[in-house]
Amino acid sequence: MVLLRLVNYVVEDLLERIVEEGLKLGAEFVEARYQDLYSTSITVSNERIESIVIRKEEGIGVRVLANGAFAFFSSATLEWDNIKNMLEESIRSAKVIGEYKKDKVKLAEVESVKVEAFKKPSKSPIDVELEYKRDLCMKTCKMMRKLDKRIVNATVALRDYLDFRITCTSDGVLVKTLVPRAVLSLSAVAFEAGKLGSYRRGEGASLGYEYIDRLDLENFTKMVVEKAVTMLSAKPAPLGRFTVITDPDLTGVFIHEAFGHACEGDTVLAGGSILKDKLGEKVGSELVTVYDDPTLKDSWGFFEYDDEGVKAKKKILVDKGVLVSFITNREAAAKLGLEPNGGARAQDYMHPPIVRMSNTYIAPGDWSFEEMVSEVKYGVLLCGSRGGQVDTAKGTFQFNAQEAYLIEKGEITKPLRDVSLSGFTLEVLSKVDAVSKDFSIRPGTCGKGGQGVPAGTGGPYLRIHDIVVGGRKR
Repeated sequence: MVLLRLVNYVVEDLLERIVEEGLKLGAEFVEARYQDLYSTSITVSNERIESIVIRKEEGIGVRVLANGAFAFFSSATLEWDNIKNMLEESIRSAKVIGEYKKDKVKLAEVESVKVEAFKKPSKSPIDVELEYKRDLCMKTCKMMRKLDKRIVNATVALRDYLDFRITCTSDGVLVKTLVPRAVLSLSAVAFEAGKLGSYRRGEGASLGYEYIDRLDLENFTKMVVEKAVTMLSAKPAPLGRFTVITDPDLTGVFIHEAFGHACEGDTVLAGGSILKDKLGEKVGSELVTVYDDPTLKDSWGFFEYDDEGVKAKKKILVDKGVLVSFITNREAAAKLGLEPNGGARAQDYMHPPIVRMSNTYIAPGDWSFEEMVSEVKYGVLLCGSRGGQVDTAKGTFQFNAQEAYLIEKGEITKPLRDVSLSGFTLEVLSKVDAVSKDFSIRPGTCGKGGQGVPAGTGGPYLRIHDIVVGGRKR
């Protein structure tokens, strides 16, 4: 950490110099950000190393506001003359853009703050030998293959990150953050009698290898393999409108993709959200409360300050079925008449901050999973997601479940294949009639505007009545 503090002082001086020079050149606002990122990515398939990628990147990203318009540049070199030239060009560009911009950018006010928010891992990714990481992947892959002879492909992916950032602005913000992340993802494909079954799952946290080391690899590998093998006997799903139970993984994907993106302030302002002009209105069942919470302890989408230097906070988006807020950055907050709530995130120093989610989820309820199932006469349990399509402006969605099971007379009976869930987002939320006490959040990557950021998705089991399930006609 001594080296980190030395880097701190040198880079801090550079960022402050950029801000000062930008104001002298006529900028109304200057935001200078620095990032130092270390990451490792290892993929092993059938006990063969597919790839090992080690990244060590640093650079700065600078955003200037002039004549009511933003301009942005990034640089992997910290040489002053080069940065000054790009700074001058960016301010000139912003002024020209502003001449043609009717809707001038305004920023909501924020508190001046100088703070260090370091989430120090007890076993940092940078201190763990590459051989240890490689051997862990090989060992895990071997465990999966030995569990069942029907497994024809076993893949293990290990990713770790140590992400150090500084944000310095002309509003008196100087925020330094350090966040570690580590995730282990397993995928298994089973084959028998001409049929395939597959399953994948990732476990990750904003921790170092202290998290990876305490994973129960025996149970983790066994669960993934067993689910892949179970899908070999899956039957075609019924087609029609049924009572559906979604597991925490699919609940999370639904609330993130179909609803969470519609809650992003920039999407609302651009007319791309079904939620526009619906603040204060009922958008779901009274059983539905939705949060976006970057402060969730050790979660994958954790951060203490966003990339505009605004303190992160737990945001309630829906309170007992009523839409009460949006996720904002400073620009969106000003236009919507809301407070900035720490929703500005950038993938890295090469991208400007935009409105993003963190950990978005439906709050747990009072039901046990068994109680929810027992009341279903004929329906489907849907688990996980293999992707799908969402239109946040129209409020429609379609997701393909990773696994599914038929529910008959209050009991889970047989596995199903090729099952999809589709409908209108607000209609689905209005038809939730049970929410479980069981709750979990998993790691994911959220893509938007050409940027990918860590985001946690999950929640409880939901029971939803009269929903369209895709399969075959019953």
